[in-house]
Amino acid sequence: MVKILDSFAYWLKGFIKKPFKVGLITPQYAGVEASNKGVAIHVYYLTRELAKLGCEVHVFCMGQKKSIKKFYIGNGKLVVHQISENMAEEIRDKVAKKKILRFAFDNEIVKEVLKENKEREFDIIHSHITFIGGLISRYINNIKWVHTIHSLEKHRLLFLTEQQKRYLELENWIESAVSYADAVITVSKKLKEDILKNYKIKKDRVFTIPNGVDLSLFNEKDVKDRTRRIIYVGRFSKEKGIDVAIRIAEIVLKKDTKLKFTIIAPPDYGELADALIKSTEKLGILEKKYSGRLEWIKEPLTRDELARMYKDSKILIQPSRYESFGMTVLEAMACGDAVISSNRGGLPEVVDKAGILVNLNIKAFVREILRFLKNNRLREKYGKKGVERAKNFDWEKVARQTLDVYRILSKREENTKEEEIAVGEAMKKIGEI
Repeated sequence: MVKILDSFAYWLKGFIKKPFKVGLITPQYAGVEASNKGVAIHVYYLTRELAKLGCEVHVFCMGQKKSIKKFYIGNGKLVVHQISENMAEEIRDKVAKKKILRFAFDNEIVKEVLKENKEREFDIIHSHITFIGGLISRYINNIKWVHTIHSLEKHRLLFLTEQQKRYLELENWIESAVSYADAVITVSKKLKEDILKNYKIKKDRVFTIPNGVDLSLFNEKDVKDRTRRIIYVGRFSKEKGIDVAIRIAEIVLKKDTKLKFTIIAPPDYGELADALIKSTEKLGILEKKYSGRLEWIKEPLTRDELARMYKDSKILIQPSRYESFGMTVLEAMACGDAVISSNRGGLPEVVDKAGILVNLNIKAFVREILRFLKNNRLREKYGKKGVERAKNFDWEKVARQTLDVYRILSKREENTKEEEIAVGEAMKKIGEI
């Protein structure tokens, strides 16, 4: 009954004025399966908040099987178009399979967007990670195209495996498609600078809108006595500084016999370089040496499980070599962890004065960790600063800023007062049914 009323209410509002229609393209979407990948989380919250603002949002994403699911959220509607990811099962090379899956996904996306656009035209196409589907949809359907850049492949070159580097020219060619976007969104000012340096895009077409954090999940609620624990959360990659984190763990565990260290980094053995295979071996040895004190979590955690880990820890370290934003840093800050991070990429914009920023130097990290462990008041001071800082990164604010970009491009206006009154009156009548 509730779904029928929601559907009818939405139809009635649309009858008075058509809602803003957004087609959002992303291979990764946390609404399909549990994921701690930054892009999957970003798109999940962005789409829900856009729906709350009254938009009709269509998400085109990868999933186990093809399906379409509809949700009525706030004043809007969210439709998830799941496209099967089993299009390259016979390919064993994981890196090659990933590339082919993306091409196959883009091909399917073009067809799905075309089909949905015939039902009612999109006001905006907005893509993440993958470029080609958005680019082709823009030209075939004559729709304004927005692309959000979450990282720059050119800057990740030094941290890729030899297998990944084989596809670098292909990645650079694909990434160059961003030059044709009607607008580009970057998640940090530093990333905006990098984009403008590397691609011929007019400055007034590039907007910076950061990631947000779910403060209903990542907060200080239910925090009691924190374990004397340091936590690292990130991909098992050189880019994220996993090898640095392991070395830091080895030193501080030796210096502080009461300390616990948790590394949450699921390894992808299909994409590990030789140096990182050695890191997995090193971490395995240290786990045995510091049994009960060093924990390596190899399986992805749910968002709830991750929040509990933050709340049970005192310090988070982020020794990234390349980081366009730093979502785990923001989540940890929201939970009251004291943060020590490298000063690379967009991390200074996230941390600001609410944490410790250091050069990517093992001794510097160890020094600051020991300083926090010896001075609990100092650690709590930075924990409180982090909580306050995190309040600036609200998903509703992110969605409103994104919708502003859409409206600039589409030149669609807000509802008139008369239309708002008509909608309000109609909604009152529905409430009386």
